[in-house]
Amino acid sequence: MSKIRYYLKASDSAGESLISLYFSFNDKRLVYSTGLKVPPDFWNTEKQRAKESRKFPQFPELNARLDNLAHETLNIYRRFLNDGKLPSVAQMKSELDAYTLRGATAGETSLFGFIEQFIKERESQPKFSPNTIKTYRTTFNHLKAFAAKKRRPLDFADIDLDFFFDFQEFLFTERTDEKGKKAILNQNSASKTIGVLKAMLNEATERGINKNTAYKSRRFSIGRVEVQNIYLSIDELTRLYRLHLEGKKSLDKVRDLFLVGAFTGLRFSDFTNIRPENVRTVDGGQQIQMTTQKTGEAVAVPVHPIVRAILEKHKGQPPKPLSNQKMNDYLKELAKLAGITDAVVLTKNRAGKRFDRRFEKWELVTTHTARRSFATNAFKAGIPSISIMKITGHRTEAAFMKYIKISKEENAILISQSDFFRVSPLKVVAG
Repeated sequence: MSKIRYYLKASDSAGESLISLYFSFNDKRLVYSTGLKVPPDFWNTEKQRAKESRKFPQFPELNARLDNLAHETLNIYRRFLNDGKLPSVAQMKSELDAYTLRGATAGETSLFGFIEQFIKERESQPKFSPNTIKTYRTTFNHLKAFAAKKRRPLDFADIDLDFFFDFQEFLFTERTDEKGKKAILNQNSASKTIGVLKAMLNEATERGINKNTAYKSRRFSIGRVEVQNIYLSIDELTRLYRLHLEGKKSLDKVRDLFLVGAFTGLRFSDFTNIRPENVRTVDGGQQIQMTTQKTGEAVAVPVHPIVRAILEKHKGQPPKPLSNQKMNDYLKELAKLAGITDAVVLTKNRAGKRFDRRFEKWELVTTHTARRSFATNAFKAGIPSISIMKITGHRTEAAFMKYIKISKEENAILISQSDFFRVSPLKVVAG
């Protein structure tokens, strides 16, 4: 049985003591110096972490680094087992050295050290949302997993086109992630990962930390493919609204939340936080006025009759949301109950290969479908793009047009209603 514990190298030290990691596995024991130090008076022997004391303000960062190191140690061990191998102590130490970048030149900032600093700086800045920080962390985790697989440290000088092609192949290769699940990135996820890495490298270059600019090559890029997503029409949304859900309290709440999103165009983080004071009367009409969480911009949205009815039903504010995963599960059930079962064929792209997959429409409904439905239905209703963008927050019309989802047939119907296609035919005068 594998087990990780932390001990102080000099528990009776008057100053600081190094913290050592002890990992027991397969009747072997690895003793690994973490390189981290703590005064013995602020060490909790039972929890094997720094005490949560105001007198030792470094405890959150120190404990987080110990948690990460323990987590990575187990990941390394599992990767060996998944490959059908039992690692030796030397192999475990080598993998941990690659993770911690032992042997970096003194006085120089390593790539991984810089990325950790880059992320921490942004965590302290309100303008960077939790989702943005999560994207940085995900990219960092991919890099660490790649370095571990290659069994060597990764630094600024290594980021060239050879690295790019190897890393791209790694991202497109099915593997076991840190949670023990099989993982493989689609093309757009891989493209985003490379984009985030380049943003980090740009920052390091501007600060004079990185001198290697091979990553600026046009070949150091993974192209994006158009994402096929669905939206729900006004008819389908109306069917959801008219569902009888007596005795199904959770389904009723999720349905109401989704419809508020579908008729306001607000992000999930915003429409779930509508409060009575956000609803104001302007020139005889009601508006939802609030500051968005993601961008900090003020928005004003007319209150749709369905939204008004839902807010009145729940005493002026939407019901409390469930977890995103639970919401998505319930939304699929609701869409199926509403008979939203049309066949949908989506072209997927994975590891650079395209393939078609058939779904029933209810299978594809998620919380984000609400916002996309608002944008598409508003556009189809003839509301100017610029007006919709003031609500959805899209900064360019090109980005907005990629967001709305209408088929070629729907587009033909829309333009057929314009005067261009309604001009009376010229009268042909017989000679």
